[in-house]
Amino acid sequence: MKSQARSMLLVLLLPCLTGCWDQRELKEIRIEQAEAFDMLENNKIRFTITIPTNKSSIPSQSSLAVPSIGAEGRTINEAYMEMKKTVSQDLDFGKVRVMLINKRFAEKGFYPALESYYREAHSPINVKMAIVDESAGDMLKLKAADRSLVSEYLYDLLQSGEENGLIPQASPYLIASLITNRGIEAAIPIINPKGSDRAKLSGLALLHGKRMTGELNDKESIVFVMLSKHNPDYFTVTVHADALKANVSLFMTRDNRSISIKTGNGSAKVVLSANFTCDLVEIPYMVHVDEELLKKVGSELEQRLNEEAKVVIKKLQQASCDALGIGLVIKAHHNRYWKSVNWDTIYPEMDIEPNFKVTIDKSGIME
Repeated sequence: MKSQARSMLLVLLLPCLTGCWDQRELKEIRIEQAEAFDMLENNKIRFTITIPTNKSSIPSQSSLAVPSIGAEGRTINEAYMEMKKTVSQDLDFGKVRVMLINKRFAEKGFYPALESYYREAHSPINVKMAIVDESAGDMLKLKAADRSLVSEYLYDLLQSGEENGLIPQASPYLIASLITNRGIEAAIPIINPKGSDRAKLSGLALLHGKRMTGELNDKESIVFVMLSKHNPDYFTVTVHADALKANVSLFMTRDNRSISIKTGNGSAKVVLSANFTCDLVEIPYMVHVDEELLKKVGSELEQRLNEEAKVVIKKLQQASCDALGIGLVIKAHHNRYWKSVNWDTIYPEMDIEPNFKVTIDKSGIME
């Protein structure tokens, strides 16, 4: 009797069960893999996407085509609607891996390109962002021989750059709080084409608010990562060591990073400290490196890195870009001072001193 009652209850509950209300059939959509936004000279916006397509009933590497489709409009939504007039099915951006923006758009303010990521429920999370000097759309036409999809190639390029300490992480979601929260700002990788089949990490775009206000070159971007909270497994640095009278390469790991701030009389002095442990991995042939020589090389490297860090900090201040998060520390630990100053005015003139400490732990394999 009890089992019959349970069965009846289950039958009565069946109409209350909901189905998959938000399902989207794969056969009814075209999946975007990469997006590019270009602001043109006439201030119109060109929106370009890649939509991988299998042209054979039996999917294979050779049957995969990756067309790029673009359209122009006065706004991104107008360009998107123009694009939909030429695409046979609905477009879905839930699998986008790479977003590219040209420098003209970044300098004008590219927030409209990010809005859909914050608005749509099915927007992708794991997206890499980058700025392109000239045409972002042309970057989607690269033909990398070792990748079938340009989106895979560009994604892996940015991913490996992050892991190797060449650039910081950047995505629509990572920079969302940075462009709306006072006290910290964003730095986005710059990539540019290198021939018809490759791209190269060229540096960092510095943001103030919602637009690009300056940039660092590729070598300066490594020093920026050393100064920033981003901490990859290791950094690779090559310098000329006067003590060895030769060029040497080192693997560096950052042990700690701290920001100390002293305020008083309406001003603040900031010291940004970081300690590194290094392995000297490439040294001249037949040079015996003893402990005293290692200290001299470490001292040289320390001095050189501090000089380069001062240049990077100056460029950040000139761009009014607090990508190191100094304002956030002041807001948290010196809130009375924070409220008494105009941060946008005082940050470019603030006294910020880098303090790198370097210890060389090992030298080569045989030593």
